[in-house]
Amino acid sequence: MNYYAIIPARGGSKRIPRKNLVLLGGKPLIAHTIEAAMSSKKISRSIVSTDDDEIASVAKQFGAEVPFLRPAELAQDRSAVLDAINHAVVHLEHRGDRIDAVVLLQPTSPFRTGKHIDEAIALFESSGADTVTAVCNAREHPYYTWTIENGRLRPFLSLEKQMTARQDLPLAVIENGSIYVIKRSLIAENRIYGSSIVPYVMPLGNAVDIDTDDDLQWAQFLIAREQQ
Repeated sequence: MNYYAIIPARGGSKRIPRKNLVLLGGKPLIAHTIEAAMSSKKISRSIVSTDDDEIASVAKQFGAEVPFLRPAELAQDRSAVLDAINHAVVHLEHRGDRIDAVVLLQPTSPFRTGKHIDEAIALFESSGADTVTAVCNAREHPYYTWTIENGRLRPFLSLEKQMTARQDLPLAVIENGSIYVIKRSLIAENRIYGSSIVPYVMPLGNAVDIDTDDDLQWAQFLIAREQQ
């Protein structure tokens, strides 16, 4: 099986300017994901999809391949990551590559490791899944959520479920966005999820997703603690 890691890293970002290049533990944020991909025993090639020359240069320094620059129209605030994946896969296959599955690795997840990637791929192989996606236990259970209608709280599900004792709650997990293993045929159908979606469960500590300054500060605290 040829597993191609696709690391989408556009140059623009609003909440954290130049987010993919911001330093974390003395290295650009994207470097952590590249190093995880490079340490995987199952990844065939590690491809960074970017529209930005500086990101491309940094990616190459850390060992990733940047065989193309992503078109600007696929690197806007509202551009879908699936469009970037499609662009990368089509470009590579036109050059003769054979891709059996795509491993989507978003650079905002710096604590996912090569071991996690290999375990997710092994699960993909053993389960016959269409998609394996990384999840972790939900901090807040959906049974305890509310919505607001006309200035009043309304249970998102029901008052009965709101009153469920914590020990009786069913397991609730959330995607953390760090790893997706996707059948090539799904990409051709412009989909990430197939009919068989299998969870790869990760610890919360490895599932940090950097989207805001608070997330970045938390990640900096965690990595500083590791380096002590």
